[in-house]
Amino acid sequence: MNNIDLLIEERDLFSSQEEESFISTIENEARILEIFAQSTIPHGRKALLKAESYMLKLAYAYNKILSLSNSRTRILAHQVESTHRIVNSFKQRFLIADEVGLGKTIEAGLVIKEMIYRQNYKRIIIICPASLLFQWQNEMENKFNEKFVIMDRKLLNKALQICGEGGNPWNVYDKIICSIDFIKNKCFYEELQRTSWDFVIFDEAHRLRRDSLVSTQAYTMAEIISSKTKSLLLLSATPFRGKLEELYFLISLIDKNILGPFQSFFNQFCVDGADLSELKRKLDQIVIRRTKKEVGGFTKRHARTIRFDLYPDERYLYDETTKYVMEEFNRAIQTENRAVGFVMTVFQKLLDSSSYALLVALKNRSARLRELLNKAETCNDYYVIFNNGIFDEDTISDNDEMSEADELTVQKTIEELKAEISTLDRLISIAEKIVVNKKGEKLIKLIKDLKRKGHKKFLIFTQFRTTQDYLMGILSDFSTVAFNGSMSRDEKEEAILKFKNEAEIIIATEAGGEGRNMQFCDVLINYDLPWSPLKIEQRIGRIHRFGQANDVHIYNFSTRGTVAERVLEVLTEKLRIFEESIGTPDIMLGQIEDEVNLNTLFMELASGRKRKRDIDAELSQRIESARQSFEKLTELTVTGKMDFNYDEYYKVTLKDRSFTNRRIEKFINDFLEEDTFAADLISKKNNKGLYKVQYNGDSKQFRYGTFDSERALEDESLEFLAFGHRVIDRIIDYCNSDEFGGETGIIFIKGDSSFDGVIFNYIAEFKSSSTSHQLFTVFVERGSSLSSYEKKYIEEQFLEQEFLHNISTVPYCDIITEIQRNSDKYFKEASTAILNKIHSRMEELNESLEIQIDPEVEKIKESYTKQLRELEEKLDLYESQMKWYGKDTRSLITRLKNKIVKTKTEMESLLKEHRDFRGIKFRVKLLNACIVISRKDF
Repeated sequence: MNNIDLLIEERDLFSSQEEESFISTIENEARILEIFAQSTIPHGRKALLKAESYMLKLAYAYNKILSLSNSRTRILAHQVESTHRIVNSFKQRFLIADEVGLGKTIEAGLVIKEMIYRQNYKRIIIICPASLLFQWQNEMENKFNEKFVIMDRKLLNKALQICGEGGNPWNVYDKIICSIDFIKNKCFYEELQRTSWDFVIFDEAHRLRRDSLVSTQAYTMAEIISSKTKSLLLLSATPFRGKLEELYFLISLIDKNILGPFQSFFNQFCVDGADLSELKRKLDQIVIRRTKKEVGGFTKRHARTIRFDLYPDERYLYDETTKYVMEEFNRAIQTENRAVGFVMTVFQKLLDSSSYALLVALKNRSARLRELLNKAETCNDYYVIFNNGIFDEDTISDNDEMSEADELTVQKTIEELKAEISTLDRLISIAEKIVVNKKGEKLIKLIKDLKRKGHKKFLIFTQFRTTQDYLMGILSDFSTVAFNGSMSRDEKEEAILKFKNEAEIIIATEAGGEGRNMQFCDVLINYDLPWSPLKIEQRIGRIHRFGQANDVHIYNFSTRGTVAERVLEVLTEKLRIFEESIGTPDIMLGQIEDEVNLNTLFMELASGRKRKRDIDAELSQRIESARQSFEKLTELTVTGKMDFNYDEYYKVTLKDRSFTNRRIEKFINDFLEEDTFAADLISKKNNKGLYKVQYNGDSKQFRYGTFDSERALEDESLEFLAFGHRVIDRIIDYCNSDEFGGETGIIFIKGDSSFDGVIFNYIAEFKSSSTSHQLFTVFVERGSSLSSYEKKYIEEQFLEQEFLHNISTVPYCDIITEIQRNSDKYFKEASTAILNKIHSRMEELNESLEIQIDPEVEKIKESYTKQLRELEEKLDLYESQMKWYGKDTRSLITRLKNKIVKTKTEMESLLKEHRDFRGIKFRVKLLNACIVISRKDF
């Protein structure tokens, strides 16, 4: 069988047509031939737009990272490196373990975008902690033009209504973001088993814990989902806490064969003095980790503490409120009431934030308790018990007014409740008498001093909305803007833009600051400090990151003789979080937070339940454990240099980025000149270089947009017009459709030589382990004046030519008629040429596949051979026990033999699947055929 016969045989697997001719094997060819031969051929503008739309949609070239052009973010070289490595791998299943601040979210977004381009991925789910849901949603939409829904109880109920009885709610929406705690519920396991995904991302993947003895619900859920997806990314700066067996099970989610069976892994690597070099080699295949020191590019940071004493009336309020808080906290510990403990912890933090915020919280709690007291007295209840909800600290933010938490924290007699209300009223009376605030005075003085030294922008962080309101009031003499989690997307963008261009100060809460980068500011003021080192790092990371040109100055406020002073001491002296250029490695901070509840620890110190030296000893032990984990992770996952010049690649892709943005914009402008389809969607460019974008044809609801990624990055109020934007995608899809037309056309070119002929544009699909598409151009000359080299150049550069749209076809009627009369000849010659091109491309793909598949096959063989060896050793043991000791092990022997058969069957099935990947199948479709007339004298 010759090569062409083989190609036709493989192609027939995808085609319903059974004729043997070349024409019958190319989709759409018969229809276009009929139009070409029998109709009046129009000018070629639509045909060019159709070809260009496919070229753009197919990502221009599969060996480039086209998502560089279509993301509203400054993409860094190390992010290009990881994206290139992942998308060009045989399987897109990796653990990205970069340190905090290196942009794991951006890397994940780039990979998602790239796989949407390359593999037409549609079904994508991002699973993350509840606190990161909106950050992920915002990043995907704002930076990558990808809209995701957040699957919570409300949306799940809506999905259940849509899919109906017996349907699967997880199949209703294609792009989902969901919290780990929500999706891990056992009630979803069966539905998740029946749900397939193209891409799954787990953020904070270290929460998917399992060891040799215990598997968490989160891990069981992850096992189910990881087995139902093509591609998988685990994101975690802290992938394990020192126990290699935890790392084993995490890696098994990515590839269950790479580390082999658990017992073999344990015997080889989990014993004292084990040689970990082989483990490092295996991990290098699927783990990507870079540290801030390795990546570089960070300016220095300088931290200073602003210490002060409270005014006497402030100190009195502090001491009296602390007594109340500690009494209630100790009572909560004794009765194991977590919700009360949480509320009292927030009160303690409010004490260290501002007396204004504390006063608001005291009034709110007093009012809420009065409501409950009235209900209890009306019902003649002896006890007030209002604790029938499920308490979850993650769902109640410090920034809230705590009304929800208050509802969950009352379990007292009526007399006890009256006593607490009386205490609250006394504290409210003390707080209302405070007129002057020492901390506020210190803040104003600090800002004035820094302004005199030349600083112009100030980022102030607080944990509480009420403190934010207070600060907006006392800083009214400055140009100030607020930023918090309750603001809409447009309000947030407007606030950032105002801070950048006008305001001197932005006052942000934790929720407001997530995912927002303000490198144009170099002063951070922590008006109050969260009791979490990772949150502190995230605050600093808003301004201390790539793109920051200046050293960063951090000012921490600390009241003498308070819990806040002790918190700062731990953060500074024990964790050394504010030191050097990058602070303490994030894996250490993450592990310390995983293993030590700092909220409880600090409250136990304040309440006298633990002594300072006991807490110091506990922290020192955890810090040492974290340091050892960090050293082991570094030993196992230091990224080696690869055979790829990423610096050069990055420079090239920067040019591609600019070029592709301009090309998409030109395509849209050409389309608007030719067709009215998008008249109600997007306007022509105005004198400011912006486009008016409308949705649903409503001229009153519009936004301005730009194709320039740098301009979109500078002004986030602008729509970023690129792939993934619904208007751009809608126009491109329309151009791809039969409704648009463009199957034939007459094209005039001003060229270096004169020639005539027909240009054919084909789209080819190649399918093996994955599916890829490619645009091919074939030129068939009328006559034979051109060399083969010149014809090849015309094909490669066809869409880059200078096309002339104002040439009359009348002088060329004879040429056009002759070509149409001989259309069969042109089409048959083009068919032969396209099949030869496809054959050459398949040889290249096969060669690449061999390189990728062989290691996978060896990995499967090695893993299953170890499994079978372990099973056969157990079988020998049981048979010996029965033969020599008379032990009845027949049922064990039967089960083992069945497991051996099952394991062998699994291995053969996997090996066959991978061997079958070597057989590439394809299908090819003709997009259009255009008469080309080139003259030197046009």
